[in-house]
Amino acid sequence: MTDAATAEPARVPSPAPQGLRAHLRAAFVVFHVAAVLLAAMPAPDGGMKRAAWKDRTVQEEFAAWTGRLQGLGVEIEQPELEERLWTLAVAWQGGRQQLLRPFQPYYQYAGAWQSWRMFVAPHRYPGRLHIDLRRGGTWETIYVARDPDRGWLGRQLDHDRMRSVIFRYAWPQYGRAWRHWCAWVAAQAATDFPDADAIRLRYWKARTPSPDEARSGAEPPGQWIRTRTLALPDGTPLHEPEPDGADPADNGDDGDDDGDDDAAEVP
Repeated sequence: MTDAATAEPARVPSPAPQGLRAHLRAAFVVFHVAAVLLAAMPAPDGGMKRAAWKDRTVQEEFAAWTGRLQGLGVEIEQPELEERLWTLAVAWQGGRQQLLRPFQPYYQYAGAWQSWRMFVAPHRYPGRLHIDLRRGGTWETIYVARDPDRGWLGRQLDHDRMRSVIFRYAWPQYGRAWRHWCAWVAAQAATDFPDADAIRLRYWKARTPSPDEARSGAEPPGQWIRTRTLALPDGTPLHEPEPDGADPADNGDDGDDDGDDDAAEVP
């Protein structure tokens, strides 16, 4: 027999014992992964407002799911489904908050919090921001979202970050932030248009066009919402007559809200 056949196999050295630092590092990794996974649990943050649930986009989602459940043989009507989902969402939100409470200091100081939510459905009735200026008793439109011909402050207002903010303000739960933001816009207008005496901010809310409507250029009917008129240069709110097609129940002057204003700060 050769020496190679009779030689003992090489021994793999045993790993050196790990010290306290390695165990602490492993414990931190486990803690961090657990904190991030728990924070990633879905939650209806920002949507737990009855007024938001009455939006036409949301109501159409309820109607669609009611139809699907009825098609599966479930005897349920839309108001009952909405009420059950509200009860479930409140319970889920409360339980999630209790579960995440011990991790809140870590989220805050480590910057590990993630407030972004995935899109749950297309917004079929979006609002498009319009800004009008009054000079010499005549109103003129100086800004329309994503309109190249009416783009006052377009560099700021059409920025990706600002577009997210403007989208939120079309919803009633952001009333307080909407008022603050309108005051900021009024201050910019007072500087740029010293001869103007009022500014009006509002959204045109309409259904997104169908493919045929988009091809033909037809505009679906809609209505004005969130209308807020301010005097210039001081920004005092004015109570002007509602424009044609405005929703009288949505005048842009809601009471204080407790929505996610941190994600919609006034610039």
